[in-house]
Amino acid sequence: MAKFSFVKEPKDAKYVVTAFQTVGYISLLAMQYLEEKGAIRQIGFLDLNSGEQIAVVNNGEIGFPIRVLRGGDVIFITSQFPLPQKSVDGLVDAVFELCKKNSYKGIIALDGLAIDRAKTESDVYYVSTKNGVQPAGTKKLDEGAMIGLNAVLALRAKLENLPLTIVMAETHSEIPDGLAAAALIQVINSISGMNVDAQELVVEYKKTMAKIDSMLKKIATKPKEEQSSPEVYG
Repeated sequence: MAKFSFVKEPKDAKYVVTAFQTVGYISLLAMQYLEEKGAIRQIGFLDLNSGEQIAVVNNGEIGFPIRVLRGGDVIFITSQFPLPQKSVDGLVDAVFELCKKNSYKGIIALDGLAIDRAKTESDVYYVSTKNGVQPAGTKKLDEGAMIGLNAVLALRAKLENLPLTIVMAETHSEIPDGLAAAALIQVINSISGMNVDAQELVVEYKKTMAKIDSMLKKIATKPKEEQSSPEVYG
């Protein structure tokens, strides 16, 4: 049976935020940024007790891949590695048990909403159970579909009447999307009591997109015979 281990169990937290791999890697990028800025810190881990074949090394110490971090009024459950299908039920069971045991207000699951082309601003949408919340700055998603871990979380929450909200930032999924990750951080700020400036993510994303755009323009202006020759752009 999956089991959380804490340095000190966060009984006073208000929400659990789950952040696993998404399109555009935006949830993981947001977690990495928050940790680098010192806004969140690790307080525990989840042992799935399922013969995991991945161990992580962090600050020279061996650890479990699913980590628990704390920032403001929120605890974050995340992993830099894709979660094996066989481990999903164990994770969901453990998260629900933790929420009920400590009477948290609910679960916020981070996700991405794939769009066809890059935008200058990432809109953020939400879907929720009837007793879920609408985070500040989000719009309700009227129609769509989910697959994977967040779909399991959503259906289980509906059956058990547990408050759950899934937050989806629009992302151009071909590259790690700092713009969408920054939009998720703004939502996190609104529910956690933190005030993390994510502008650096936006700036780096725009620099990357400008480089890609420049490369594409160079390729487009070359004669066809030159386009077939390999070339490296720095």
